[in-house]
Amino acid sequence: MRVWVPGAIGVAALLTLSVDIAVLAAHQDRGAELDELQISHEVAHTPGQETRTITVAPLRRRHTPHLLAAGTTTLPADVVAEVRKLKGVQAVEVVDGARTQVAGRQIGLLGVDPSTFRNLAPKQTAKLDGLWRNVAGGDAVISFSGAKLGTVVAAGATGRGASVRIGAVAPIGIPGVEAVVSREQAQRLGLASGNALVVSAPKTDLKKLRGRLAKLLPAKTKVTVLPRQSTGSVQVAGTAKSPLSGTAGCSAHMQAVRNEVDALLGPFLAIGCARPGDPQDHGTGNASDFMLSSGGRMPTEAWMAVGDRTVNYIIANYGRLGIKYIIWRQHIWNESVCKCWRLMGNRGSITQNHFDHVHVSVGR
Repeated sequence: MRVWVPGAIGVAALLTLSVDIAVLAAHQDRGAELDELQISHEVAHTPGQETRTITVAPLRRRHTPHLLAAGTTTLPADVVAEVRKLKGVQAVEVVDGARTQVAGRQIGLLGVDPSTFRNLAPKQTAKLDGLWRNVAGGDAVISFSGAKLGTVVAAGATGRGASVRIGAVAPIGIPGVEAVVSREQAQRLGLASGNALVVSAPKTDLKKLRGRLAKLLPAKTKVTVLPRQSTGSVQVAGTAKSPLSGTAGCSAHMQAVRNEVDALLGPFLAIGCARPGDPQDHGTGNASDFMLSSGGRMPTEAWMAVGDRTVNYIIANYGRLGIKYIIWRQHIWNESVCKCWRLMGNRGSITQNHFDHVHVSVGR
């Protein structure tokens, strides 16, 4: 395992998991996929008890990060508990730390709980609920330039084929760390789990506290005193609003498309993504169903209009969004065959004929 070489202030040396940019997946024969679709039994991911709305806790008392500790493995829970009890310590946040690739740039990345980590972010970043909802929905917040807001970029470990949407460009407040994602997304990108701590201790001799931490934490854990937080401008992409189901296993590409569509055209009744065991794109997390009614009933005229607006937007932006195909009102739109709607066979119900939801699949 290669240790991250210290940067200008040495903070970079702390995040020791080094991974490379993901490789691109090979293109598949779209014609064969289309033949499969015409006879498939794909149905909507009807919302159930697992449905949830993307929410984050409100901003509470803000804390300034003073120390960053990071090792190569998960820090023991009992040791973290002891750190919380140290005199002068006001806040301790467990995070996932790595040096990895995002948008072709090797950076320091943290996997965080957006509901609690926001309390350690700079004021202009911490106060924006939409920014942290984007993180909870699978997006990345970056502090570097060169990656366009709202776009999907390659990220993470070699062989994972992973990517993230840039949900915000904003100061993160920890030198050497240039991006944050949710801890769930961090695991998809190949980061170590719970290998780092951010500590706030405003009325303590930080050099002495650093020494106490070094004695408590595992031998290979590095601890560094952080300089004062920097400020900067903030930009936030549209925020997802609808209840979600099938979020575990939903690809970052699909998350990005879902979040953009939801932010602009939602809220929908629900949006369902991954469905384990599905032989089509729901099984790989590369499809979402934008629900317009429940219980297999025909949507109202107003909801049908929402469906029409949704497919019109997706078709207008299919290239940028990386769309593979759309199914709506018993018709399929697949630009690899023709930029037109083609009638599909009758599957026997409102749901299976896609009258109560818009199905969207993205490329891998």
